[in-house]
Amino acid sequence: FISVVSHELRTPITIAEGTISNVQVMMGREDIGRDTLTKSIDLAHEQVLFLAKMVNDLSTLSRAERGVADTAEEIDVDAMVQELYAEYAPQAQAKGLSFDLDLSPKLGTIVASPLYLKELLQNFVTNSIKYTKEGGVTVIVKRANGKLTFSVKDTGIGMSKSDQVHVYEKFWRSEDYRTRETGGTGLGLYVAAKLAKKLGTKIEMSSRLNHGSTFGFSLNIKN
Repeated sequence: FISVVSHELRTPITIAEGTISNVQVMMGREDIGRDTLTKSIDLAHEQVLFLAKMVNDLSTLSRAERGVADTAEEIDVDAMVQELYAEYAPQAQAKGLSFDLDLSPKLGTIVASPLYLKELLQNFVTNSIKYTKEGGVTVIVKRANGKLTFSVKDTGIGMSKSDQVHVYEKFWRSEDYRTRETGGTGLGLYVAAKLAKKLGTKIEMSSRLNHGSTFGFSLNIKN
């Protein structure tokens, strides 16, 4: 695993270092325009953001595997979902997407790790916003039969059946050019599956190429 991580980190580090080095050289030349320097800095910045995302994914994975945040607490689900909405609505709006909530009345409380639950939902929401170009994303929480079912539904690019077989594998990324152009780490859903297991549940997925995806899971209600 360390070998694979090292390999995955090497490329963005090399690109960022090489690009910044070139900028340092170009800054000393009067014939290099500002637009060229700006494009180079933007490229380096993109690679640094990629590295930051990968480090965050690895940190989340490490916490889950070490049981750092295993302590369960009583969670007000409605409050958590409203916080999630407030955090990500601006990102969806910036892409011209709708971002909606579809909630049962009186969701109640559950007992679980707040960190694991929040990070799992954040994973679904960020993926949906990332892979949706038109339409929108809906966070759905429904109460039935003593359980709360959490789902994040989007109108994004979706996945083929062959891709769905591999979606929870670490560092796996679809060959679909639309997925490749987003610059993901290939760790997101691998980490999500680990978090779901820690919460005592399992991710349910439905997806259709060019018609969007839905990712969800269920947890027992306390009251």
